[in-house]
Formats: sequence, C-alpha cells, structure tokens
Amino acid sequence: MTNCPVCKMEVEENKARANSEYKGQAYYFCCKACKKKFDETPDKYIIDKK
Repeated sequence: MTNCPVCKMEVEENKARANSEYKGQAYYFCCKACKKKFDETPDKYIIDKK
C-alpha cells in the first residue's frame, strides 16, 4: 500500500488507476485526474524525505 501523492488516499500499487515515474521513483494514483495534476507540477506534491 502507498498513498496517492495528490489526495493522500491509500492505493494498492497493483490496483492503481494510474502511475507515473519522476526522478527514478514510481508514484501511484487513485485516479487519472490526480495523475494529471501530479504530472503538471510534480514538485508540488513530493516531500523530500532526505
């Protein structure tokens, strides 16, 4: 399980409605609308965990 980076809804990777890769990291989304928002401005939704 992971969370959609846009709306924070829990998502099972193998059942995600959409996914994207950004800077070598895979992201999974609950819907295509969240994927579209993420793809337009991914840095807005990514929290640097370093």
